[in-house]
Amino acid sequence: MAATTGATATPGVAPETFHYYLVWLIFCGLGVLIPFYYSVEGRKRFVKNKPVIKYMLDRYLGWFAIICILGFPLIFARAYLYEYFFAWRVWRYLWLAGLLAWAIVWIIYLVRKYPQERDNYVAYQNRQQYIPKGNKRKTKTASTR
Repeated sequence: MAATTGATATPGVAPETFHYYLVWLIFCGLGVLIPFYYSVEGRKRFVKNKPVIKYMLDRYLGWFAIICILGFPLIFARAYLYEYFFAWRVWRYLWLAGLLAWAIVWIIYLVRKYPQERDNYVAYQNRQQYIPKGNKRKTKTASTR
C-alpha cells in the first residue's frame, strides 16, 4: 500500500490528486476577462447613466481581477512545482479565503451602503430637475463682451 501524502511520498510524484484544474482555470480566466471587458467596453455600454453602479463595479471588479490573476501561479505551482513552497495546499486555502473575504465585503456593501447611495443619487436627480438651466445664448453673448 503506497502512501499518497506526507513525508513518505516518492520524490518526483505529486503527493495529492487535485481534480479541479479545469474549473480553477475557467474561473480565473473569466475572473480576468470580465473586469477587462468591463473596463474597455462595458463601462461605456452598460452603466453609462448609472454612476452608483459604475462606482461599485469600478471599486470591486478590480480586486476580483487581482484575486483571479493570483490564482494562475497558484494552480501552475500545484501542477508543475508540487515539491516546492507555493504548491502547498495552504496557499489554495488562503486564495479561497481571500475570494470569500472579497465576496463578503461586496455583499456587505450591497446590503448596507448601496441602498443609501442609490437613494442619495435619486434625491440629487430630483433636486437637479428644479434648478434652472443656463441659457446658452445669454452665456455666449456675455462671453464675447
